[in-house]
Amino acid sequence: MITNSIALATSLLVAIVLFLPRLRQSVQWRATVTPLASIIGSGFLIIAPLLHSVMGKWALLGIILLSTLAYLLGSVIRFNIRHAEPELARNSHGSIATLEKASQWALGAAYAISVAFYISLFAAFVFDRFAIDDTTLIKLFTSGLLVIIMLVAWLRGARGLETIELFAVTIKLAIIIGVLTALATYDIQVKSAWFKHEAIQSLSHFETLSMLAGMLMVTQGFETTRFMGNSYNAEQRIKAGRYAQWIAIFLYVVFIGLTCPIFLDFPITELNETTISYTLGQAIWVLPILLLVAATASQLSAALADTIGGGGLLKELFHLSISPQFYYVLVIAIAGILVWSSNVFEIINLASKGFALYYLIQTLIAFKLVLLRPKEQRFKSLQLLGLCAIVVSLSFVIGWSIPAPHS
Repeated sequence: MITNSIALATSLLVAIVLFLPRLRQSVQWRATVTPLASIIGSGFLIIAPLLHSVMGKWALLGIILLSTLAYLLGSVIRFNIRHAEPELARNSHGSIATLEKASQWALGAAYAISVAFYISLFAAFVFDRFAIDDTTLIKLFTSGLLVIIMLVAWLRGARGLETIELFAVTIKLAIIIGVLTALATYDIQVKSAWFKHEAIQSLSHFETLSMLAGMLMVTQGFETTRFMGNSYNAEQRIKAGRYAQWIAIFLYVVFIGLTCPIFLDFPITELNETTISYTLGQAIWVLPILLLVAATASQLSAALADTIGGGGLLKELFHLSISPQFYYVLVIAIAGILVWSSNVFEIINLASKGFALYYLIQTLIAFKLVLLRPKEQRFKSLQLLGLCAIVVSLSFVIGWSIPAPHS
């Protein structure tokens, strides 16, 4: 009861702080909310069972590797906000403009895939609480949610979506911190061993690395800052991406670390969308309830964030004289098709490949810009070497990543 009370009290206290007008009305915080909503939207609910089932006692190393790669990719995006965007404004027909256009097509597809994932995961959590496992019914419910998002996007546009997103992220952050506090309390009480649990099946090092690569999409979201130029200046967007990644990486690493003893005491027997709720519920009964609220807030906020990003992106690509809301509808339509054709872990892997392709092309843009900079620039060789390492990593994700086994 003490652990449950701590979780609820902490969540309530954090929610009160985050809803304070000074923070809620802050321009920089509103700018940070969109990338943060997308980054933590999926990760908090799915990354723990994915990593623990695939990597076992090495799960913490897995999230550190993913987070490191994600932060390097975020640095590339921030570099391009500062340097590529002015170049694109000066020359809209050069090689950089061609690469930018190609990357946007890849990202548009990835956004639609991620929206399908977020809403599918949300529906799985809702139906799990009612012990309903009818796949067709769940997909019909998911399709209905997509239609609701489409109507909100059509009637209110990006501003309406952003307002809903702000409240959803606030609730999500409050619950996350409450859950982390409860997990820390549990770990102190039970004093279970750390880093002793095994993966649910024996995998080769290559298979493990391939599955880890397939989880890249749970760290994405920071790239939305590239498409918020109509509302925020370059410096605000650079800070928003950096702040969002700092917050998300801290939460991910702490969460994976604190769940190590629980996955030792309550081993994963099968991997599906709601494994995290079942496992944590065996240790702390209030956590499945909090996670259900978190699923509602996080998946909706992440879906809204990527609908905003995807719709704005498609508008830039097509340049048609039609309502911007039409592009939000197009994103939702693509997501609906995926909901009916794939399972959640296949969608995660497919989205990872799509985002990796976008990041790869953005890295090539950064590479070209670094090459064009003055020869005497300090650390130029180091920058180019780092960008080459990123290209190799992303090529692996695109070519060899595979989905985790869905039970």
